[in-house]
Amino acid sequence: MISLERKLSGFTLLEAIVALAILSSGTIALYSWYSTVLLGLNAAEERLQVVEFSRNVEAHLSTLNLQSESSGDYRSNGFSAKWSAQLVEPKKDGKTLSGGPGYYQLGLYDLSIDIVREADSVVVGEMKTRLAGHTGVRIPPNIRF
Repeated sequence: MISLERKLSGFTLLEAIVALAILSSGTIALYSWYSTVLLGLNAAEERLQVVEFSRNVEAHLSTLNLQSESSGDYRSNGFSAKWSAQLVEPKKDGKTLSGGPGYYQLGLYDLSIDIVREADSVVVGEMKTRLAGHTGVRIPPNIRF
């Protein structure tokens, strides 16, 4: 009887090369996916910082009287905002709740705001909004000096 036994002595060179090619292409795909995820996380984190900064800019601008300031800069956390205001509606006297003459003169302003990353001077966002500016024109009757 002829025995057809084959000696098992390991992998052939061709099998080792194919296994190495499959392993390396899988590793490359995994690192590519990992890199894409990290880039997405970094972009999302920066976008979140820009949104937080834009809210700070809005809060800062709401404290200003746009009738006396028409442009300016605001800097914080590595970002800067350059803003400018233009009068949209002519200034008008305000009215009280009862319809009488108000104590302020009001104007409506368009604000354009560019948000710039200070590290490389790249514009990362733009905002447009409207705010009211005011000037006191009368003293309320119940206020005594």
